[in-house]
Amino acid sequence: MPKLPKLHIGRRLPSLQVLVPILAAGLVLATAVAVSTTVASHQQQTGIDEAVRAVGAVVHGYVDPLLARASLDDPIDPQLASSVNGQLQQLTGGDRLLRIKIWRPDGTVVFSDLPDLRGHRFAVSDELAEALHGDTATEITAPNAAENIYERGIAPLVLEIYMPISGASGVGPIGAYEVYQDAGPLQAGIDTTRRDVLLIVGALGLVLLALLWGAFRGANRLLSDLAGRLRRSEARFRSLVQNSTDLVLLVDADGTTRYVSPAIGAILGEPSEAWADRSLPDLVHPEDGDWMRAALARLAADPSGTHSGEVRVRHADGRWRWLEVVGTNLLTDAEVGGIVLNCRDVTERRELEDQLRRQAFTDPLTGLPNRALLLDRLAHDLAARATEEVAGGVLAVALVDLDDVKTINGSLGHAAGDRLLVEVAERLQRELAPPDTVARLGGDEFALLLHGGSREAIDAAIAGLLRRVREPLLLDGQSVSPSASVGIAFPDRSERSAEETLRNADVAMHTAKMLGKGRSAIYAPHMREAAVRRLSMREDLAQALEREELTIHYQPILDLASGEVIAVEALARWERPSGLVGPTEFIPIAEETGLIVPIGRWVLETACREIRSLDHSQPGRELRVSVNVSAVQLGRDDFANEVSTVLHETGLAPGRLILELTESLLLERSEPTLASMRRIRQLGVRLAIDDFGTGYSSLSYLPELPVDMLKIDRSFVAGLDSGRETLAVVRSIIRLAATLGLVTLAEGIERPEQAARLRTIGAELGQGYYFARPLTTPQLATYLAGDASEAAGAAG
Repeated sequence: MPKLPKLHIGRRLPSLQVLVPILAAGLVLATAVAVSTTVASHQQQTGIDEAVRAVGAVVHGYVDPLLARASLDDPIDPQLASSVNGQLQQLTGGDRLLRIKIWRPDGTVVFSDLPDLRGHRFAVSDELAEALHGDTATEITAPNAAENIYERGIAPLVLEIYMPISGASGVGPIGAYEVYQDAGPLQAGIDTTRRDVLLIVGALGLVLLALLWGAFRGANRLLSDLAGRLRRSEARFRSLVQNSTDLVLLVDADGTTRYVSPAIGAILGEPSEAWADRSLPDLVHPEDGDWMRAALARLAADPSGTHSGEVRVRHADGRWRWLEVVGTNLLTDAEVGGIVLNCRDVTERRELEDQLRRQAFTDPLTGLPNRALLLDRLAHDLAARATEEVAGGVLAVALVDLDDVKTINGSLGHAAGDRLLVEVAERLQRELAPPDTVARLGGDEFALLLHGGSREAIDAAIAGLLRRVREPLLLDGQSVSPSASVGIAFPDRSERSAEETLRNADVAMHTAKMLGKGRSAIYAPHMREAAVRRLSMREDLAQALEREELTIHYQPILDLASGEVIAVEALARWERPSGLVGPTEFIPIAEETGLIVPIGRWVLETACREIRSLDHSQPGRELRVSVNVSAVQLGRDDFANEVSTVLHETGLAPGRLILELTESLLLERSEPTLASMRRIRQLGVRLAIDDFGTGYSSLSYLPELPVDMLKIDRSFVAGLDSGRETLAVVRSIIRLAATLGLVTLAEGIERPEQAARLRTIGAELGQGYYFARPLTTPQLATYLAGDASEAAGAAG
């Protein structure tokens, strides 16, 4: 940047602080003089007018009657002259009138108080001429004119008053009076007034000037202070921009860069000069260029607009980095005159999102698509078949359940069982080709989405898959020949539900198991016993509360660092006369029928009361209890009040209650749901996201949610030993939770190695069969008392 040239000034110019008072004082003086002159002039005119009125009264009252029937023309009547001259001498005998003359139009003094003036003729002055024409004229002057030869020394200044003398018959003036008065007193009064006014106005002006000068000085100091603050603020802002970790760009409306902050070096490994005068849309990823141009156009068209998005920009090392861009239109700001873009590196977050997205649709152990992705693909295939005008090939869903995997886990260990699942997954994947799909649903279950020309072709393909699966393999030196039971469903063209098609395959698979392991079965309508059982469960569930068939088991939650039990999760169980029913079976039915509301209230109240009762046998422990909450419960307006009532009635402190919410419920982020969560948090109750990662949509929603805990899903824990990717994902989740101030709890810990690994990467809490299975209330009391092994054995 070029430097400004230095200025060499030979003579220092007066500053404003000197020039302004001088100019202001001169202005005040000029104003005072003008005002005093105006007032004096007005006073002079007023004095003259009063003198004219007084003189007029005298001459008109004492002299005019003598001249009423006389003529000023020669010859003058001696008797008249004697009377008039005598009257004039009497009038000038006092102090007010100094001289009186009566003039004839030809300039002759006809009568006067001074005998020497009588009969003398002089040149007619301008003032006399005015009086002879009928107007009164006045003048303040020194008596030194030609006709004043006898008045010199009579007074330094005299007021000369000229008044016309009217004729007897109303004709024009026949002559004029000239009356002298001493103008000294009048002039002295005028001078005094001029001086006083000058002093008063000058003093007021100076006072006002002083006030204005004080105000000017104060304003000058204020402006100097503001200017200093502005300079300091600008310096701070410049320092913030220069040292910000975010990249700050200033671009024109067309995207040409005008300023690039130094943060580009840390973010993209480039110097600022590398982006100078470059087109920003050309610097982003080719797939993001159109978005960048559209965003700049929207910003330029909206004077108060702010737009944001994410684009990819190439790093100096060749890799693409994700930048979150927030743009603000400051084109109309004279100090900026451009579009300001704040760019933050969000590459790590995007990579974590991509990992979680893959995890959400991928089985962590085998790398296969999971249930969610399988259902998505199946739904697309069913929708496509329904819109086809001509029947195409055959679509089939096969559910593959490995036989006796539990035996392998028990004899060779879970690690051997996991290797078996990975090997089977690879064998199935090798046998299939696009567009077919193999997915792992969980545990020892796989699903196949098959496309073929006929049912016979699909039957033959499944038979070949079973033979491939049965091929022996070595696990820890032990030869194992896996077998599988397969259920097959052929949806017709009217079938629209992917879930229903998968359930049909599941029904067929269980039928195959009942017929003998290692075989397959094709779904038929008569296999709907599971659906009938489900309907029966709906009827019985309505009476379960009244019959007191519902119970609660508690699974301990431990501090991984200390091994101390700090909480338990309340898990509902249905002890149906026909056998124990787990929550995964009856909770969906309860949500469908609305029974989840009374059941959820019962679970919440019972769990709080039973945990509170444990305080007597475990004084000082103050165990927390975690209760699962469904979307139906959370969506009710009075749910927060219900929680408050339960806490009040049971006496459990709000801080000891944790409500678990499924991640899929929170992804919608509806305002009623968020409002209900905020009201619950205001009670002091803690909120946790259950099965975090399985319903993944975007990490950006987390800061918006009033939650306290993330429960890492058991599928992540199970995949910790299967590869670095799952470990990296879990570590990223723990780091993300720490950044947001959230506690992390790992579910499904079944082996000490998993607990140790989680403890090492920073997980705070854990639960799972490694610590204890779900326990009844008496078993929990025994566990807490220290006899954990006996309690866990009784639970098994």
